[in-house]
This record gives sequence, structure tokens and C-alpha cells, in this order.
Amino acid sequence: MKDWELNKTKYLEEFPMKLHTTLLASATAATVLSLSMTMPALAEIPETTIQIAHVYNPGNIWFETADKFAKGVEAASDGKVTVNIAPGGTTGTWQEAIEALQIGTNNVVLESIGTLDRYDPLPGIEAFPYLIRDLDHFKKVYYGDIGGEFADEVAERTGFKIVGAGYRGARKLSANKKVEKPEDLKGLKLRVPPLKMYRRTWELLDASPVPMPALEIYTGLQQGVIDGQENPLEVIYTFKWYEHQPYVMNTDHVIGAMTFIFDANWFSSQPEELQAILVEQGEKAMLWATDQMVAKEDEYAKMLEENGVEIVTPDMEAFRATVAPIKDEFPELKEWVERINAVQ
Repeated sequence: MKDWELNKTKYLEEFPMKLHTTLLASATAATVLSLSMTMPALAEIPETTIQIAHVYNPGNIWFETADKFAKGVEAASDGKVTVNIAPGGTTGTWQEAIEALQIGTNNVVLESIGTLDRYDPLPGIEAFPYLIRDLDHFKKVYYGDIGGEFADEVAERTGFKIVGAGYRGARKLSANKKVEKPEDLKGLKLRVPPLKMYRRTWELLDASPVPMPALEIYTGLQQGVIDGQENPLEVIYTFKWYEHQPYVMNTDHVIGAMTFIFDANWFSSQPEELQAILVEQGEKAMLWATDQMVAKEDEYAKMLEENGVEIVTPDMEAFRATVAPIKDEFPELKEWVERINAVQ
């Protein structure tokens, strides 16, 4: 925690000069230069409205992150840019929201980086089990040189530009039974995001993965269609899945990153001054979200326990060993897995 505060302060102080080495690196040289100015050339920005979509509800950190981004963009553009927010899945599932970027119905989607693995395997590395070791490793990967290179390559491969990286907290398993070792998962009907990496991870653990949109999880748990799901504590609490899940296991199998997703062609078609604002405010909002999540993780665990949930610490080494073969099943990610592992 203390290390994060020191790094966060240093990062914010050096923010304008470090954009080319962070996840913001895909901004053009002119965009980076404009960020070093006291004030962007706002005269170049026409009055415009952009829409950001997400599936989160009030009380959720990511709902608040979208609001912070919107207000930041409006203020930085001196009111020339109006940001409409479509929360709670009002433009559809996150898959549908991202598809809408390509036709211009949405301009920004707030989601995890891994949601783009439908377009290329590389973004799926965000969900690679036990790849990101802890918060410190997360910061060094996503806020360091490698993060900028990763963002550039994601844009090149998928056609989507990602801005910022928000710490989601470690993903936990919640279930209607106690799970202490991988063998306890046999036959467990487990909701997973409709992404290859998640599905294969839980197949290796001998669960029965059920791809399902996040908006259907509560009903699925309530009706017994699924026996469990896996997500960070904050999501488990704010979506009230604990009402049908008496156990939460500290599997910590993925430490993921949220991001702002843009259609790369749309983004590059905007005035450079607006690009600069979107990048700066997106990164600042995600840094704020990381700070919030770090501060509240323990609080979410406590609130879950107050609602009758038992927090279980399983055999972590057994979990890691069981999913280790996954590295051989995604050879196209080998180079990036090795590079991220090497970050100290």
C-alpha cells in the first residue's frame, strides 16, 4: 500500500512527460507535445458529444470511474465536449457495447482489456492465470514501458485503442459450496466470461464453465443454473451475488485491468487536442480507480462476511500447478508471457 502511494504520487507528478512510456503511448508525438503545454489549443476542438457505455451500476467503482472521466473531459475541453454515459448495460452486453464502437453508436466503452480477445488473442493475456503476481507487478507492467508497447500492439492487432489501466483487484471464486482444492471443483457449474482464457482456465481445474453475460449472473445463481462465478470482491459485493453464494474463495487467479476502449479509426480521426484530452483524462480516471480499489479491497471482504459469507483460503499452490499447462495451449502469447514474467 505504501509503495503504491509513493509510486502513484511520482507518476502523477511526471504524468505529461511520461505518456510515451505508459499505456498511453499510442498517442501521436503531437498529442504528447500538446499535453506538455499549460493548455491545449481548445480552439481546434469543435463542439461535440461522445458516449461512453458500461455495464456497471451506481455504487460500483467503475460506474464512478466513468463519471470521473466524463467530468474530466468536459472540464478539460472547456465545455466543448459533452460526454453522455450509458450505464448498467443500457446499450447491451459488453460485447454489444464494443461492437457499437465500430458503427459509432458508442464512442468509448469501459471494460477489461481481456474483452478484446474476440478480435485477437493478445488482449486475452490480461486473464492469463497467475501471470500478474500482485499490485506492485501490476503497476510495473501496465504503467511501465512494456505497457505502452502492449497497448500499441493491441491497437495494431484489434483495431481498438486502449487508454489507461485500472486495478480491478484479484479475482475470487464464489460458490454454493466450499472449495479448498482443485478437486472440489469437479462438476461445479461455474459462470465464466465468454472469453477463451477464462473458459480454458476452469476446464483445467475440472469445473464445468458456463459462458454467460455478467448481467445474467444474479438470475443464474438464483435459479440454480450455475453454482458459482469468479470476479473481484468489489463486483461480487456491488452486484449482490453474495445473496446466493455463501462461500468466497481467495483463488486470486487473475489480477486484471480495466481500460477505456475506443475504435482506433474513430480516435485517430479526432483533433489532436481532443485525443490528448481523452488520453490524459482516461489515464487519470484509471489511476484514481486503482487508488480506490486498493483502499477498499479489505472493506469489501469485511462487508461480505457481515452478510454471512465465509471467506476461504484454498491450496494456492495446487491451483497454480493445475493451471500451469495453459502456457502450452496459447503459444501465440508465449513471448508476451515471458516478457511480463520477467518484469521485476
